[in-house]
Amino acid sequence: MFVISKTHVGMVRTVNEDALLTTGPELFALADGMGGYAAGETASREALQVLQQEAEKFKELTGTELCTAMRETVQQNEIQYHDMGTTLVAVYLAADGKAYAVNVGDSRLYTWSAGTLQQVTRDHSYVAELLANGEITAQEAFKHPQKNIILRAVGAEDELEVDCFTLELTADTKLLLCSDGLSDMVDDRQISEILQAHQTAEAAEVLLEAALDNGGRDNISLILIDLTPTEEDNRS
Repeated sequence: MFVISKTHVGMVRTVNEDALLTTGPELFALADGMGGYAAGETASREALQVLQQEAEKFKELTGTELCTAMRETVQQNEIQYHDMGTTLVAVYLAADGKAYAVNVGDSRLYTWSAGTLQQVTRDHSYVAELLANGEITAQEAFKHPQKNIILRAVGAEDELEVDCFTLELTADTKLLLCSDGLSDMVDDRQISEILQAHQTAEAAEVLLEAALDNGGRDNISLILIDLTPTEEDNRS
């Protein structure tokens, strides 16, 4: 397995409110803070700290029990400032060989396997609801001026609903976690083309560069996990 992460403040913002958790080898997460200046930065960092602190309890769990434990951990976040919150997407590589993912907001998880890119998570946003209801097309959604309206955020709701997904993995699977700073700047077609054309480490760099080249209007963060066994894996 090979993991690479990238984060950049972008071309417009002055503070990077994204946070990454890449301690592995089981848990990887990304959060995109909201609330302005220090507030969003604090919210994203605190949400990942709670997840990391509670991760030990995930080790012996699989299936529904693991989904429940991950959901409850995200729900127990208590953000210290009013009117701030964070998106969150997290992946846990469990002992049963499957990946379990949770998400809140519009930070995404994609899978890449056999030349196919698939968005696993569903954005909790106003524009995603319009798309799901057939009121706009995918192309219109990508360019929609109200993409920043989020319907769920960690720390911003008394009763937070957290989605959980179970993924069957193959040796050639790649997992891409990203903030909307990437997915709002680089559409799925371009993401797919980049993953197809480049090895993992180079692909991560090219994805970041593409988001910057396309405007970089927000903080940009990504974690790219390549599950292909490496020589180091074989020696362990």
